[in-house]
Amino acid sequence: MHDYDIAAIAGHFKIPGQFAEAGPCGSGHINDTFAAVCNEGQAKKRYAIQRINHNIFKDPPALMDNIVRVTDHIRSKLRAQNADDISRRVLTVIDTSEGANYFKDEDGNFWRAYHFIEGARTYDIAQSLEQIRQGAKAFGNFQNLLADLPEPALHETIADFHNGPKRFADFTAALEEDTQNRAKDAKQEIDFLKEHGSIFDVLPRLIEQGDIPIRVTHNDTKINNVMFDDKTGEGICIIDLDTVMPGLALYDFGDLIRTTISDAEEDEQDLSKVTIDTARFEPIVRGYLSSAGEFLSKTECQHLVHGGLMITLIMGTRFLTDYLAGDVYYKTHRPGHNLDRCRTQFKLVELMIGQRDQMEAIVSRLSP
Repeated sequence: MHDYDIAAIAGHFKIPGQFAEAGPCGSGHINDTFAAVCNEGQAKKRYAIQRINHNIFKDPPALMDNIVRVTDHIRSKLRAQNADDISRRVLTVIDTSEGANYFKDEDGNFWRAYHFIEGARTYDIAQSLEQIRQGAKAFGNFQNLLADLPEPALHETIADFHNGPKRFADFTAALEEDTQNRAKDAKQEIDFLKEHGSIFDVLPRLIEQGDIPIRVTHNDTKINNVMFDDKTGEGICIIDLDTVMPGLALYDFGDLIRTTISDAEEDEQDLSKVTIDTARFEPIVRGYLSSAGEFLSKTECQHLVHGGLMITLIMGTRFLTDYLAGDVYYKTHRPGHNLDRCRTQFKLVELMIGQRDQMEAIVSRLSP
């Protein structure tokens, strides 16, 4: 990580007290995050200072406008509900001394600051079925709180992020060009994607028909984007709001399935280790529908499992496309790394298809 002067950066924000120290924080791979400690009288308080990766997020001011709108709306909803501990249930953006919600340094880096949420932590891997349920419930509640966010629509922070037909078109173009002469080594994966590419067409057709609505969604619903209370185990706050934008509820539920239903590594080379545990699926559904069920339509509920298939196939498609193009987007650490990632995702798709009836029966049983 770059040696940034966090004390100087923190000084641009309305953070009371005297800066004491700072160190790297979290396990994210996109932004640089630091926990800054400030002395306020006899007390020490922590703040999260983040550098926004503007190579990924091309318009940080628009991104920050999204985050402020979303967090302000959630805060107002929690107040209306007389919720307790509101400052720990939603991120609080700290303004700069000039009243902006971000600071741009002389090198062109964009920075933001949040109040640190104490007494809670994130987990890269779910520790129990109950934690899976709590995480899914937290994401469903996040969507529920934002279901009535007033116009205008949020900014699209990454264009076509979950656009299946666009991802398939990108794959087709990379296959036709085959600039690295790699298609010959990925024939099985190419055939699999061509065979199952129609999965991408279902949700766009439902949108066009007006059967499912565009909603405010998180779009990166990994378990490590939920902060869990140290004492109660409750999923109290959703973090990493950079990809919050217009989308489908099914995207968020789908990524919950993709990242939680298997304990295999995303780049597992031994595909016999890639399995899905349907015992994990029920707490995902139960937790999510306990908070999102009141606003989801019947059609959305009927397509929750399809959301998992689609998002998982999209990720496999993105890895395959990058492999064919020469590994230009994702960082790789060995030859064929992106192809290994693709194979893992496609194996999950294959397994989900095989257990689709069982998964949909669970959704039907638990749906409101």
